[in-house]
Amino acid sequence: MSEFRSGFVTLIGKPNVGKSTLLNSIVGRKISITSSKPQTTRHRILGIYTTEQCQIVFVDTPGLHRPSGRTLNRVITHTARTSMLDVDVIVLMVTYAGWDDKDRYVLDSVRNIKVPVVLTINKIDQLKNKEKLLPLIEESSQLMNFAEIIPLSAKSGDNKTALLNSLATLLPPSPMCFPEDQITDRDTRFMLSELIREQAFRLLGEEIPYALAVRIAEWSEGNPPRIEAHIWVERESQKGMVVGKDGRRIKEIGTRARRSIEQFLGKQVFLNILVKVRKGWADNQADLNSLGYVEGY
Repeated sequence: MSEFRSGFVTLIGKPNVGKSTLLNSIVGRKISITSSKPQTTRHRILGIYTTEQCQIVFVDTPGLHRPSGRTLNRVITHTARTSMLDVDVIVLMVTYAGWDDKDRYVLDSVRNIKVPVVLTINKIDQLKNKEKLLPLIEESSQLMNFAEIIPLSAKSGDNKTALLNSLATLLPPSPMCFPEDQITDRDTRFMLSELIREQAFRLLGEEIPYALAVRIAEWSEGNPPRIEAHIWVERESQKGMVVGKDGRRIKEIGTRARRSIEQFLGKQVFLNILVKVRKGWADNQADLNSLGYVEGY
């Protein structure tokens, strides 16, 4: 490329398809949390990849799904949909398992968007016989006129370079949107709350995570820095599940979260986590705003 290229690329797909894992791999640092739970990503998060030839601003979005009645779910779905507007390229992710109804729902959401759509077939590291990809590639090419179809592994990084090279050619000639050393638009306080929520999601059962949020109540720069975080749940019974017998579960969440935060900040911290019952927070727009769940962002 003779001209520097820059632009925005939205990553979309059904929940738990690997968008956040891919983004973290591309920028070389954890900026979007991951777990096996659907809807781990709740916010719109930018990941910025810069080389001498281009700057690709990735938009990591919540998994796109049919919205349910809760205010939180409607805000999350709205965030995912609006993140596809005013971008230069869309990367639609599926897995080697093929197209199910949830994937086709996402596909229908991009059919009328007038930007190039690149299809990535993720998790090929789990596929022993790569020839099995050929029928899926052929089927995919019949579903939509994709700008390119790229099998890859977000986890191992296989074919990541091919994706980046393809995206760079699809971006318009443009100067950088962000300083070359910036990798995300999110501040440290946001990242601290997300790293705690990640460990809570990983250690808790299927029901609790959707009724759980994390808020940084205090953060003071000392030696070590002191962080107090509040985990919000909606009922006393949920509080008991998060705390665990004799406080063992919340202690384990805190230990794992502290390690993640120390790795992120590059220094030791003192972390104190309190579990608080806040009834109806997931349907209270003021509470959602205080947690950063603003519609369209």
